[in-house]
Amino acid sequence: MKSVNWIGLVAALVAGQVFGAVWYGNLFSVAWAKAMDLTEADFVGQEWRMALGVLNMLLILLALDLAMRRLETRGWLGGAKLGAFIGLFFGATVSALNYIYAAGPLVLLLIDGGYQVVSYTLLGALLSGLRRTPKAE
Repeated sequence: MKSVNWIGLVAALVAGQVFGAVWYGNLFSVAWAKAMDLTEADFVGQEWRMALGVLNMLLILLALDLAMRRLETRGWLGGAKLGAFIGLFFGATVSALNYIYAAGPLVLLLIDGGYQVVSYTLLGALLSGLRRTPKAE
């Protein structure tokens, strides 16, 4: 835990929560709720899920930070590229399972899969771009 990029991790955690609120709250809230067959009444008393979402993103960021250290990913662009790769080939493909096996609507795949790719790209850029380089001794 000593080598975790805590500055980048906290910045990415905050940015990720804000981005998720914009993506699912402002940009795609109506389409997403319709695709999920949900109404506003379904969200009453569900605030505790937000805390689980923060915990989930924290675990994702710890894993992404570990991958970046192991792969020696450097800089904003390097982090964005690795984030996009993981978002597309892991995040979006897991989201695709709901479309493939649960016969979910295509719009849900596009919203959720798109969120995975864009958010991981953002998170990767922040984690790698805000990594402090060790001082030479």
